[in-house]
Amino acid sequence: MKTSIFAVIAVVLVALAVVLLWYLRKSMLFSKGNYGKKTVKSILNRYAISRNYKVLENVQLQLDGKTQTIDFVLVGFFGLLFVSALQGEGDFYGDLKEPRWSFVDADHDRKVRFDNPVLEMDKKVDLFRRLMSQKKVYNLKIDTAVVVVSTKSEVPMYLSHMGEENIVMTVKDFKRFLEKEKFEKDNNVDVAAIAQTIASLGE
Repeated sequence: MKTSIFAVIAVVLVALAVVLLWYLRKSMLFSKGNYGKKTVKSILNRYAISRNYKVLENVQLQLDGKTQTIDFVLVGFFGLLFVSALQGEGDFYGDLKEPRWSFVDADHDRKVRFDNPVLEMDKKVDLFRRLMSQKKVYNLKIDTAVVVVSTKSEVPMYLSHMGEENIVMTVKDFKRFLEKEKFEKDNNVDVAAIAQTIASLGE
């Protein structure tokens, strides 16, 4: 009887230790600013591997003195998906018409301002298309997503003047977004060739 009690206690302690280590690792990554990107990267890699898609990270774009970096590019038979990863604790406020958005963390009395991610994504797409036209690559279908990652399971987002298809989403919404039929459609994209061309843009 005592042996079984000790065994149960041992299992509970191990489970608590695993949960504690997971939480500490998550907190460490978040404090370093890496948690958002790692979370999105993990989702994209799992999605891509079963479909023979490619995931490119930190794609550098340079043209006419302008520079942009795309956090992730998913290259599939459907076309391309550009993804920006944002992380922040607290409530998320944004207006499509405003150049700056903010995270407000009431618990720590902190407010963080940052560039409007929707407008920034538009700049990335525009610069990318110009670069690809120089390589005689046209008519690539491009979708976009801005994924907001938080330590909270739900991220309060207060957005205004957004378009019909809001590209700013939580992690949960992003997973559902990837389930859309359009990402399974075959638009005759040569995944390997396009991925290689995109990777060469920063060289």
